[in-house]
Amino acid sequence: MTSSIDASKAGGSDRPHGKTRVAIIGGGPGGLFSAWHLEAKAGDACEIEIYESSERIGGKICTGQMAGIGPYEIGVAEIYDYSRLGPDPLRDLIENELKLDIRHIEGGPCVLDGKLMLTVDEIGEHFGALAESEARRFRERCAKMLSPEAYYLSAIENDNAHPWQRLSGHELLDREIDDEAARRYARVMAHSDVAAPPHLTNGLNLLKNVLMDVDGYMDIFSVVGGNEQIVQRLADQLTARINLNAHVRAVEPLSDGTYRLDMLVNGFAESTVADYVVFAVPLSAISMIGLRSETLRQTVDRHIGYFDRPAHYLRATLAFKRPFWRERIDKHWWMMDAFDGVCVYDESARQELGPFGVLSFLIAGNAALSLANVSDERIEHMCLDALAPVFPEAPDLIVNRRVHRWMASVNAMPGGARARRRVENHRPNAERLPGVLIVGDYLFDSTLNGVMDSADTATDIIVADLLKTRHAARKASSAPGETARRCGVLQQFFDAATLADMLATAFGIEKGARILQFGSESGELVTALRALGFDAYGFEFDVDLAHGGGERNLVGECPDLPFDAQFFDVTIETGLCRTPPEHLEETIASLARVTRRGLFLGSITADMPLDLVDRYDLLDGIETFGSRWDWADRLHVHGFAHALMQSERLDRVWRRAIEAGAGAGHWCEDTEGVLYCFYTPDETRQSGAELIRDAAVSA
Repeated sequence: MTSSIDASKAGGSDRPHGKTRVAIIGGGPGGLFSAWHLEAKAGDACEIEIYESSERIGGKICTGQMAGIGPYEIGVAEIYDYSRLGPDPLRDLIENELKLDIRHIEGGPCVLDGKLMLTVDEIGEHFGALAESEARRFRERCAKMLSPEAYYLSAIENDNAHPWQRLSGHELLDREIDDEAARRYARVMAHSDVAAPPHLTNGLNLLKNVLMDVDGYMDIFSVVGGNEQIVQRLADQLTARINLNAHVRAVEPLSDGTYRLDMLVNGFAESTVADYVVFAVPLSAISMIGLRSETLRQTVDRHIGYFDRPAHYLRATLAFKRPFWRERIDKHWWMMDAFDGVCVYDESARQELGPFGVLSFLIAGNAALSLANVSDERIEHMCLDALAPVFPEAPDLIVNRRVHRWMASVNAMPGGARARRRVENHRPNAERLPGVLIVGDYLFDSTLNGVMDSADTATDIIVADLLKTRHAARKASSAPGETARRCGVLQQFFDAATLADMLATAFGIEKGARILQFGSESGELVTALRALGFDAYGFEFDVDLAHGGGERNLVGECPDLPFDAQFFDVTIETGLCRTPPEHLEETIASLARVTRRGLFLGSITADMPLDLVDRYDLLDGIETFGSRWDWADRLHVHGFAHALMQSERLDRVWRRAIEAGAGAGHWCEDTEGVLYCFYTPDETRQSGAELIRDAAVSA
């Protein structure tokens, strides 16, 4: 095979054997992020191949060049910045790992019926006080229905309980806004992000896209010099072999649990066998792959059927002699009611294009679909016609154009009609096809951030399998790792004093606070915390481990905890991963019942470094082995919320973890890992019933 980027990355026959073979179908951001995550988590334990059917990597991340003018975005034009709300792995990758410069962009103006409104405050000047009042009220209502923290986390249980999840976007707009002009304004402002008419998406998705324009929820940036540099530099960092012009024609499960891939590479038939197959292509592209097994075909059909709500984009980029619009609009993007709601980007505001001005029209949904077979020249004239009421000089200043079509490129209802747990989405048939994984932006929020999270989830599954396989092999060969109790390993990184400092920062506790360690084993940590002045208790459900620790180290059965409600200020959890699966949910409910201020997740998880888990044989006795994200899904169900959403406190806890030697490469890889270790009972969160009642009162 030929390498896509660098001939030195080609190899094939001389590669070392005995590694887990991972075949990634798709060289877009999903495939590249999957390879990057897997290399970071598993080191050289995996042999990774990427198969890209086209002649380039990057998929929807594509930057073009206009001769004599400069770069413009063909595909992904903006990247969401959540760093004001919490850890932002994508921005961290772009700036700190790939060393790329970014430029934030701002917008907000809207053109409705040929009238330019720079802010929502100006609606009243053109459409009356009622229109302005209703437009404002709807935004305020949206903010009340979803806080910035809830928007950032998008917890599955909360989304499914949200009353607007059960409405279509069309029904939501009709119910919440009486004034016709205000309703059209809200629709236009959200349409290009939803990428579908309101009747084809749900109200919650519409709500989230409305909030994108509300201060405090997110920022937007792009890469100076073009977003395609992200995938180019990412590919340069990978050791994975990347194959271009490699069209995978068929995937076949084999009797030994592996998978055969048949493909055409530069026109020649080739095949390979892999332990895992990662489908990192759009849903429409999966249809181009033959699935040579009834079980595989049915599994993929069910997955596609659940998520396939196709939405469309068309990007028309027009170059002008000068940026004439800046005389009236000083923002980087604005919305227009043409094409059922189009976002117009000032490309020349984020790239150095000399005297030229470049506008990019992001046409979405059915309007984009209807233009799929329309000529570029006709689309240019339609864009100029849309500008004419506000900018009549546009036709006289145009010098060039480019049109790019992205049909069925995103999902109009990210996450499906009802959000499901991450593991179920990414491994659609764990029992019969454990090596089949699916990665896609639509499994989260149909953004570049979402596809990075999806790749993170899928590779966590592979790493968890890898660790379990190695553990089983070690047990079979009677070659155990170093003898060390799980709680002892926790104390190696978080000694009692360090852990107490972190709990104080996270939950505000002081000496004398009552602390429970669930899964306390011999009670060493309990004894150490008591020596520091805390009223510490232990609870261990494995009699063989519960020796020592004194009378405060109790022994009992799950899920029953012999304590009153809110008896403990803080719970240090180190036993959920050992809890029998049939008692897991009831045990978490019991912990929620007895915990007043906060919980520390100390279970062994799949996102811990491989060598740490191997060195101490930490999988011995583990019943449930998943990532911290998986545990978060379970904890959210029982009313726990993340305790460190304030970046200042999160940073303080992270610095303390680094000082203790528990930073990158050890217990937690980054601030996101820390965020997913600390939880608090969310007394302010509305239940699903309360949200429904509140929505009914408003209606």
